[in-house]
Amino acid sequence: MLLALPAACGAEDPGAPPYRHLLLISLDTTRADHIGCYGGRVATPVLDELAATGVQFAHANTAATTTLAAHTSLMTGTWPHTHGVIRNGFVVDEANVMLAEVLRDAGFHTAAAIGSFAIAERFAIGQGFAHFDEDFADPSAPDVYRDERSAEEVTAALLAHLDGVGDSAERLFLFAHYFDPHNPYAPPAPFDSDYSADGAPVTSDNDDLEAAASAHQRVVTGQAFGHAPLMAFGFSGLAQALVGSVGQPTELDQRLADAYAGEVAYMDAAIGKLLDGLRERGLYDETLIVVVGDHGETFWEHHDFWNHGLWVYETTVHVPLLIHCPDGRYAGVQVNEPVSSIDVFPTLCELLSVPVPQRCEGVSLVSAMEGLEFERGPVFVGATQPFRAEREDGWTNREKPVCVRDGPWKYVRSRYNKVEQLFHLGRDPREQNDLLRNDLRPRAAQRLAALRAALDAWEASATPLPTQFDFENAEETRRRLQGLGYSGEDR
Repeated sequence: MLLALPAACGAEDPGAPPYRHLLLISLDTTRADHIGCYGGRVATPVLDELAATGVQFAHANTAATTTLAAHTSLMTGTWPHTHGVIRNGFVVDEANVMLAEVLRDAGFHTAAAIGSFAIAERFAIGQGFAHFDEDFADPSAPDVYRDERSAEEVTAALLAHLDGVGDSAERLFLFAHYFDPHNPYAPPAPFDSDYSADGAPVTSDNDDLEAAASAHQRVVTGQAFGHAPLMAFGFSGLAQALVGSVGQPTELDQRLADAYAGEVAYMDAAIGKLLDGLRERGLYDETLIVVVGDHGETFWEHHDFWNHGLWVYETTVHVPLLIHCPDGRYAGVQVNEPVSSIDVFPTLCELLSVPVPQRCEGVSLVSAMEGLEFERGPVFVGATQPFRAEREDGWTNREKPVCVRDGPWKYVRSRYNKVEQLFHLGRDPREQNDLLRNDLRPRAAQRLAALRAALDAWEASATPLPTQFDFENAEETRRRLQGLGYSGEDR
């Protein structure tokens, strides 16, 4: 069993780092508005307790809207147009400096357990990890390999590794990736019935999401496109009429939302077991804990029905971000300034007293946590679809939807289908009122000009590292990504 070492706090030893261990937890496809402490309807007592005893960032945005690109930004502290990863299935260039590499070089034992093939080691996201657990074998049929595994399996894998390490590691960096809220939504009992209107178990598969999206598309356009054509071609041609549309929830929508809620609650419980495991091993009181979502999911609220990747509404870009310090520092703090997932990297470096790589583009959030003057500046998010909008020169994703947020103002631009949108999230948090549909008031027009300029400057700064689809295992990669609900397009 791995034993805790004596505390190394600055007051006792000024030369020692303030926190010995780090646990980074990523919540795949987790909308912030479905977490209890963010006002969501799902009971998430474990995450709520971390928020109450730590720092809650009210307006954290992911940098990208699908799993691999989002995690690469998290692990490098850089925008996608810097680290180069376009979307799922591409390989992270070795020139990227990863968080695990930095912490490994600082003396940490680095270990990860992941829940999805989308960030499998073949995509080089595991650079710097001494141990990278991606065992997707089916426990009931060991010769059958799945594309994901449950939160309980991820928790068990990481705790088993800790027991194998013993007391040989002086410092630990643990990474747990939970994939459960990703479609298809199929929470185990009793979570499968906790959120259904009639108390009956609910579940779903990819066909259900396809049917729900198609039903909303048919209401708006008279045609059902489904997901695959939109992932390829986006909202162009006949599908252009979908832009800006809003759906009314159907019985199927509600069933899917109930199943999704059950998945979030189940994931919260599994995280609780992981934290209990740290307590049992004497590690919890010396572990800095960070929880962050990689992206969310649109249900019926916007025209990217039951999708993430196609657009940059808050349903897909607003993610939970919690930082819990074991000594109680910053307990109960809430940061209301918009921040980015790329800011997690430099924040951890500061809290752990390790150097920040020069290439890192994030901003440390420690001053905001301390209540000091903090001005993050604009926050940017890029979509990863449609595939057919990808360029052959410069930054591949340049034509896809992007957004910039500064304070309550949010500007969206999609070059491939010539769409612009402007929202004031303070007055319109659900993004129902596109201000560009009406004559702009002077203040809004001024902010629009500033946001356009900020987005232009950000796009001009693109210096992507090279990447390509996993052609070495192309057929299998396409098939397994399709199993997760993504297109296998490798163009």
